[in-house]
Amino acid sequence: MSDIPSWNDPAGRGDSMGPGPATDPVESRPARRKRRGLRIALVTMASFVVLIGAVAAGGYAYVNHLAGSIQRIPVKLDAAGSNYGGAMTVLITGKGIGPTGAMSVPEDSASGLIMLLHVDAEGYSGGVVSIPPQSIVQVPGHGRTEIENALKFGGPSLLIQTVQNLTHFKINHYARIDFTHVDGVVNAMSGVDVTLPDATSSFGHVFHVGVNHLNGFAALAYARQPSLSQEGRVLRQQSLMRAVIRKIEFRHLLSNPLTMYRVLHALISMLTVDSDFTTSQIEHLAKEVRNLTGSTDYVTAPVHVSAGQVHLDRAIARKLWAAIRQDSISEFARRYPFTVTPAAPQ
Repeated sequence: MSDIPSWNDPAGRGDSMGPGPATDPVESRPARRKRRGLRIALVTMASFVVLIGAVAAGGYAYVNHLAGSIQRIPVKLDAAGSNYGGAMTVLITGKGIGPTGAMSVPEDSASGLIMLLHVDAEGYSGGVVSIPPQSIVQVPGHGRTEIENALKFGGPSLLIQTVQNLTHFKINHYARIDFTHVDGVVNAMSGVDVTLPDATSSFGHVFHVGVNHLNGFAALAYARQPSLSQEGRVLRQQSLMRAVIRKIEFRHLLSNPLTMYRVLHALISMLTVDSDFTTSQIEHLAKEVRNLTGSTDYVTAPVHVSAGQVHLDRAIARKLWAAIRQDSISEFARRYPFTVTPAAPQ
């Protein structure tokens, strides 16, 4: 049985699939709630990249100081690449969740999280595109291999080059989320809530059906459950980030300066960005995200399994890359609804 979830298997649908349902569940909500939900949606997946900038943009001097202390690493970015107008694309990866979901992982262990945060040129809408880490692609200097191997072979610079060659658009910046410190973030905000459809357990922690309130240790167990596939744990990482941002957004945790300091300090310990990604640029990206009024979608590049290997569906993936270049991710998601990234597995 393949580790790749069925939502990424377009077999039988083909490239001739017509437009998806005309009614979007989100579109049926009141306009005000929709706009709020869309902003939150994009921030959840951009998570720590924009959250810190959003708070720093609030005018707190010490928060700006904290934002300025974000760890930065040298990453080779293609300055000659096409910008496609004023659009911005940030490549985000994860760190600290091993391939077997072990509770204790090597310091340099990749989490499998590979996603693209894209804000359209006009700042009206955007999207988040996940690339399954086991997808076989051409990695410069290493032939065809799993895309996550680009990080192992040449770090973020090689992964960026690989993604740019694959998609034919420029990556503007890079960010990495270190999940070994997620317990500190969760504890700083007195826990977060996640919802599970079925009872399950991980590292001795039992999760019940429905809403579960997680402390820091439980959050780690949730994100690293060994019985899940690597793709399942990636979805758990994304779900946990949504829970963090949801609590910050709805509970107004950052209105208390002391709480804000604790949360921001914990968040910053999780974040690393490229050395060219300045604090002012992070703040600018945050402001764009907060001002979004158009649609925001999460999609996952479609794949199929052949001879035990995971391959991108080239025909549909080409249309996905074109949709990013053309600022039309939402239209792509409606046309190919099976690519829409689902909620985290149980």
